[in-house]
Amino acid sequence: MKEMIECQDVSFSYPASTLPDSERQAGGALKHISCTIEDGSFVLLCGTSGCGKTTMTRLFNGLIPHYHEGTYTGSVYLDGKDTRDLSLFDISLKVGSVFQNPRSQFFNVDTTSELAFGPENHGIAEDLVRDRVKRVAAQLKLEPLLDRSIFSLSGGEKQKIACGSAAAIDPDIYVLDEPSSNLDAYAIADFRQLLFTLKSQGKTIIISEHRLYYLSG
Repeated sequence: MKEMIECQDVSFSYPASTLPDSERQAGGALKHISCTIEDGSFVLLCGTSGCGKTTMTRLFNGLIPHYHEGTYTGSVYLDGKDTRDLSLFDISLKVGSVFQNPRSQFFNVDTTSELAFGPENHGIAEDLVRDRVKRVAAQLKLEPLLDRSIFSLSGGEKQKIACGSAAAIDPDIYVLDEPSSNLDAYAIADFRQLLFTLKSQGKTIIISEHRLYYLSG
C-alpha cells in the first residue's frame, strides 16, 4: 500500500521554558522515532501523560517545525515530501487536524460558516463550498447542527463540527489529539461512529488518546 507518512530517525525537544510540568518531568522529547503509516490506516498513539503523543501529532500535521519551536532532527515525509519543504497551507490540503479542545480551532460563531471556512480559505468557488458543506453534513450526520451558534453547542457537538470542518477540505489524512477528553459517554459513542464513517471512506486516521475502549472493533 501507499505510504502516506514516514518518519525517519526523528528526534524533537521543546525549549525547556515552554513545557508544562508533566512534560518537563518526562523530558518533553521524542528520540529516534522511525515509522511508516500506510494509506487507509487507523493508527492509535497511546501512552502516559507527557510521553510525546501530542508532539507526534504536531509532526504529522506540520505544526512542527512550522509553528512550534525546538530542536528537530530527522525527517517527516508526507506523501513523499519532507514537511520542512511544504507550507502549512500545502499540508492542510492533505491533513485535517482536530484538537483536544475544539474551541481553539474555531474561526466563526455559527456552525455553517465554520464548516465553510476551510474550503473558502482554499479558494474554492462559493457554489462548490455550499455543496461541500451539504455533503459533509449528510455524510457525518451534522444536519441538526447546521445554522447553530457555536456557543450553544455541547462539547460533543463542538467536536463533531471540528471534524466536519476538517472533512470539508476533503483531506486524505486526519490527525486527532485526544478528541474524547471533554466528551461524556453519549458524545463518545456518537464520535466513535463519526470516526468509523471517515474510516469507511478510506481515510487515514491517526488518533492520540488515553481513552481506548471506544476505539475497539
